[in-house]
Amino acid sequence: MMARIKVLISHYHEERALADAWKELLKSTSLGVIEAWYSSDSHAAGGMTIGIEWRDQLHEKLAESNFILAIQTPTSAGRPWVMWECGVASGIDKERGIIPIIYSMKPGELANPISSYQLYQGEDENQVRQVCERLTMAADLHPEAHVYTEPLKRYFNAIKLYRPRKAIHPEQIEIWRDRFEKLIQSGRVNEIFAMRQQMYASLGKPFNPVDPSVHELLSKILLDQGYFQDVIEEVDYALKLLDGDTVLLYRKALALVELHNLPEAKTVIDEIISRNETLRLNSEFASLQGRFYREQWKLTDNPQDLDAAIEAYYRAYQADKTQYYPGVNAATLSLTKGDTELATQIFQDVLKVCQQLQQQQIVSYWVDFTVGEVYLGLGDVEAAIAEYKKGLSRTPPPPSRDRNSALKGVRRVVNAKKLPNENVTNIEAILKQ
Repeated sequence: MMARIKVLISHYHEERALADAWKELLKSTSLGVIEAWYSSDSHAAGGMTIGIEWRDQLHEKLAESNFILAIQTPTSAGRPWVMWECGVASGIDKERGIIPIIYSMKPGELANPISSYQLYQGEDENQVRQVCERLTMAADLHPEAHVYTEPLKRYFNAIKLYRPRKAIHPEQIEIWRDRFEKLIQSGRVNEIFAMRQQMYASLGKPFNPVDPSVHELLSKILLDQGYFQDVIEEVDYALKLLDGDTVLLYRKALALVELHNLPEAKTVIDEIISRNETLRLNSEFASLQGRFYREQWKLTDNPQDLDAAIEAYYRAYQADKTQYYPGVNAATLSLTKGDTELATQIFQDVLKVCQQLQQQQIVSYWVDFTVGEVYLGLGDVEAAIAEYKKGLSRTPPPPSRDRNSALKGVRRVVNAKKLPNENVTNIEAILKQ
């Protein structure tokens, strides 16, 4: 008489593909006598049942299981969820067999209580077969050797689609971070992108980050260089270890806006603000909102989007007037809307702030460029040109990407003020010297 065997596959949710591969393998090699179950199974009659308290349901599944297959990879090794399931299963009456299946790691690399059981390599055909034989024998089944051939072939094809990468040691990341920092210190930032490609060729991609600092560093540099899709990738890596970090989320939203992926950008912006409503007054985050609505207005021509952009920029400026850039954006957009009174008021206010900043010992070229933009908004083209020339003479001088950014501001205010296009041409020639 065949004994029906029940197996619970304990796994990290993101590795459910491995759990599913085992479920199909055990079902095939036992002709359905072995019943495998895992919590995230999306197939009919699989996984958790909606409407039933999950703890009660899981305890029931653990209690009725004969064996627990514990999937362990460099990502999931030591995950509390897998540890808990194995601990509960072992503690019910200590009659359940715990069978750890490891991927992309050697037995000595599994440093948790599960390592005390006999380990099986999930990528080794002989060891996978041994697990199948152990379970079929428990079910009083003794299939011929050829019965395993096709199920094993399907199993290995399935795990090829989800092969966990080997663990990356912190020392490897430290070496790469040191290489990036040396490029930065030697003024060779333009080589970062190529060095990044070399890093992923060496470490493989995707992989599980062990230190978010290198991804944080790369995301910042790549944003400056305009590699926006790569910025998002680096931010997502860093967020795996720094979940909810608002600076990283800001950087991701900015990259999404640059890529004109406005729906996803709004989702990220809303997430940032939902974490702390006071960020609505933060100059960086409020300006990000303004930038989003400005780009959306360009697409929709909806006056409500224009009003929302002005409100966000002006809110940021009112919260901290030393942050002059949201002020000049609010003024330019007010000019675009036709509200010349508000635009003039903001331009004059920003001018006073920037002129005070110009009296300091160290002055950024952005202050001069902003004064130039203000003079354009007030219609004084000659004064504007003098300010752009002043900005170019600062130490350090503005890099080409910042000159291009300043030129975009020139174009916006010239269009809003309806100045002759030759003004753009003249200032463009100055900024590209």
